[in-house]
Amino acid sequence: MSVSNSSIQAQLTPAQQLPRVRAEQEKVLEANFQQNRNPTDLDVTLIAAEAGLSEDETKKWYRHRLACWRQQQGLPANSGSVMD
Repeated sequence: MSVSNSSIQAQLTPAQQLPRVRAEQEKVLEANFQQNRNPTDLDVTLIAAEAGLSEDETKKWYRHRLACWRQQQGLPANSGSVMD
């Protein structure tokens, strides 16, 4: 099994297209985001399992959260991954 090192691309998503997450899921996602803004595919799989979400929902949440974070930093929201 190969592990992809693809990165999450920042993208603002309309609210109606974002996954619905409960408060405890949001806490898990946010805690992981604070540790790693650009998770690998394996990381996404683990975060999704921890949060009780699908990998697609987790990736969509991360793309949106990364775009919001980029805006807070004064960067364009919709762009490539952020290197720490």
